[in-house]
Amino acid sequence: MSQRSAEESLATWKRNAIRRMERSRAATLRLLGSLPEREIRRPRTQGKWSVKNVFAHIVAWEEEAVRRLQLIAEGEGDQILFYDDMAAADRFNARAVAKARKASWRMLLRHAALVRQQLIEALRQLPLDSLNDPSHRYPVVAWLPEFAWTHERDHRQRIRAWWKQHRLQAKKS
Repeated sequence: MSQRSAEESLATWKRNAIRRMERSRAATLRLLGSLPEREIRRPRTQGKWSVKNVFAHIVAWEEEAVRRLQLIAEGEGDQILFYDDMAAADRFNARAVAKARKASWRMLLRHAALVRQQLIEALRQLPLDSLNDPSHRYPVVAWLPEFAWTHERDHRQRIRAWWKQHRLQAKKS
């Protein structure tokens, strides 16, 4: 592939990534906006977590993505911490959820909007050749989808399924 076509391909990937992030967040906010706040805060609806906890977890991974993109922009992509086992990822998740527990729902929503904007801006500012840099352990194009839209989509699907089941059970009662 020529240098020019590689750059065009990465520019297209970047534009599409930003669109996916925007669409994913809009879909998540629509879903969350359809739930009563008491249900968002209800414990153990998402395994051990509430919907609020899940959203805090999503936002924490986006914050991690912002940090990673900043390291790459500063030429320090080799300083990125990758979670090679679930125990380390579970500790990250537990810290993220504990940190957000005291925040109100509105505060978390505002924080999420800020983090998402930071993520989009960090991606916009990142040079194209940084997106698929072979010197990085994992290139941005490999890990960013999970941090920015596929992870969110997967949780959104689980929340939607829980809410549907919850309403069906409420009707039967």
